[in-house]
Amino acid sequence: MKNKQFEIEILDIHWLENTPEEIDLCAHGQVKVRIGNEIIADNKEKENHWTLSAMSIHLLRTIENNHNSENLVGEHLIPCCGHHIDHFKNNDDVHIQGCFTGINYWVEHNQQNVKLTTETKTEIVISRNEYEDEIKNFVDKVEEFYKISSPKQLPEDKYDRTSYEMMWKEWKRRRTELKKK
Repeated sequence: MKNKQFEIEILDIHWLENTPEEIDLCAHGQVKVRIGNEIIADNKEKENHWTLSAMSIHLLRTIENNHNSENLVGEHLIPCCGHHIDHFKNNDDVHIQGCFTGINYWVEHNQQNVKLTTETKTEIVISRNEYEDEIKNFVDKVEEFYKISSPKQLPEDKYDRTSYEMMWKEWKRRRTELKKK
């Protein structure tokens, strides 16, 4: 098998320390992300972690949408935080608000290929299938973590509860669309 040009590896996945896992609605962890020969994320220290659930939603969106300076699918593809989930009337997608910290790379679709460009201008072009397979693999691992964890205690606030439920509806809808391909 040839070497992959794009790789996402979960190094650690966890719930926030000192927070009961039933209450923490966001999966956190460390990832290694490599585009071409450039490693854009590889933090193994516990104090540095990303919000893997928000990352999953953002990456699922890049299957059908470009992510570039004019068209962001989220603030960062690899976000530090996912403080709040918003939902909007007549829109099936949620907005996950993070902080100013995160890592981006640009995703541009061109027929059956996907061009990835890092913040330092490393560029690769891979097949759409290769890109989708890497996203599916990552997203499925994050979802499996939710499944083996304690059931979530949904927020009492109706808006927050609806937003969380809508995040999962978007996740399932986008992931199901990938299964059809």
